[in-house]
Amino acid sequence: MKKKISYILTLLVLVVFASSCYDDKGNYDYVEISKVTTTSLEESYSKIAFQDVLHIEPTVTSDRAGDEFEYLWTLNLTKGSGTTSQIIKIELDTIGYERVLDFPVNVNQGYYDLTLRITNKGNGMDVYHVMSLSVITKFSEGFYLLKDMGNSTDIDLHMWDNSKITDILQKKDGEALPASPVSLGIDPVYCFIDESTGKYVITKALTICTDNDVRIINMEDMSTVYTHNTMFHSGVAPEEKPYYVWRNMYGVGYISDQGAYFSAQAATEQLLGAGKFGFPAMVNDEEDSKPNKNGGVFMGFYYFYFDELKDRFLYLDFNGGLSALLNNVKDSQEEEKYIPNGIKHKLKAFVRNYVGNVNTGFALFEDADVTGKHYLYNMVLDDAPYNPIRKVTEIASTSKLNTATLYASNELTAKVIYFVNNNKLYMYDTELNTEEELQPQDFATGEEITYISNRYWMWTDDKEHNFDYLVIATHKAGKYKVYLYEVLGGKAYGKPKYVFEGDGKVVKMQYVSPKMSMKSLDYFPGSF
Repeated sequence: MKKKISYILTLLVLVVFASSCYDDKGNYDYVEISKVTTTSLEESYSKIAFQDVLHIEPTVTSDRAGDEFEYLWTLNLTKGSGTTSQIIKIELDTIGYERVLDFPVNVNQGYYDLTLRITNKGNGMDVYHVMSLSVITKFSEGFYLLKDMGNSTDIDLHMWDNSKITDILQKKDGEALPASPVSLGIDPVYCFIDESTGKYVITKALTICTDNDVRIINMEDMSTVYTHNTMFHSGVAPEEKPYYVWRNMYGVGYISDQGAYFSAQAATEQLLGAGKFGFPAMVNDEEDSKPNKNGGVFMGFYYFYFDELKDRFLYLDFNGGLSALLNNVKDSQEEEKYIPNGIKHKLKAFVRNYVGNVNTGFALFEDADVTGKHYLYNMVLDDAPYNPIRKVTEIASTSKLNTATLYASNELTAKVIYFVNNNKLYMYDTELNTEEELQPQDFATGEEITYISNRYWMWTDDKEHNFDYLVIATHKAGKYKVYLYEVLGGKAYGKPKYVFEGDGKVVKMQYVSPKMSMKSLDYFPGSF
């Protein structure tokens, strides 16, 4: 025990001796940290690709005299934010070394992080400023009009500043599409494989269906991605009449008279796809369908349409599954008086309403046996797969709705249906079952009404460009006019906010914003 104590004491003496001999060579010369202030920087910038120069001239000051700085500007395509996805790697591109940045924006459209690093030469301290850069093209934003040019199809683009680009297909491809137009759609996050590079491309797509063809167009440069002949995995296009191509949440939807197709892809969820289609979806994996061409209702996760093969409503879900609706309502096992299966009448129109944040479908049927006799089905679509039919109303025999030629609905502010009868515009109140003629201010008479619709863009991150318009297109002597009215109580309010004019007959319209993404699908019309 005594030996152990003696050993411990000896160790303690050695430790004390060693520490007394230690020469502290630490550096205790402190560098003063100065305060750096940067001004004349914006939070965000927006430029046109391959056209604009990004000029930024920040003022950089220090509270210590004599400080000198080095500068580094970098650019990185962001994750998420609409046109890009979380799979994109952080790859910083250096675009400048001087305080003043003059950067020719020769990059693809998208959203970028723009970073300025300021390094103090005296103490090596860095200061970072991160801004956002939105790179758009001249095709990124505006009102696209689908035109019937007389057995051919083309598109015009009208911008907020009243400038326009006309006959885009003719100018891009050397000819318009040689068939009559059917529908115009948009996909804000379309993905496809560039055959020249073998790489995936994520872009916004404009989709056009004609009587016998389809065009899926890359809106960055309006180049054709696929036609009806090239958009199938098999390489063989079926004999069919195309109706509509649209973004159906986690994929691309396409309907024709031969069925409903689905191409799985969701770039913002790291699910990439070729953008091509296989075979039509089948109910219970065995039943074909034949979509009616007179409308469908998209409500975020589902697309509803009427199947003419078995006289029933079906819905294509966000994963591409096709299902029939049940005859009983939710929380009940009893079959209702009106059911979504076995409806023998002829569907004339199927439109959406979203008043009160309730997805409602209005389906107008003509009696199978009595010509001119119509029924209006009021359907709540949020409860799928349960019976959505809440009410069926027989339209009064005196109503002009019985002989209407065009139909649309107010989606956001009133439960009304717009229709055209004898080249006059009417509004049908679905709750009161009344109708009245609408006579918008400064609306030209004596011209053929070719299109009516409620078009809107209500995304909260783009309030500067939010709108909710009743759109009316007319045609006379080979020329069109498109009137955009604000809406109050379902009616056109005041003078038109815009009047677009050009050649041809307008039959569809879609608004496109560079800020559209999968997150904003409920904030613009998804139907055609």
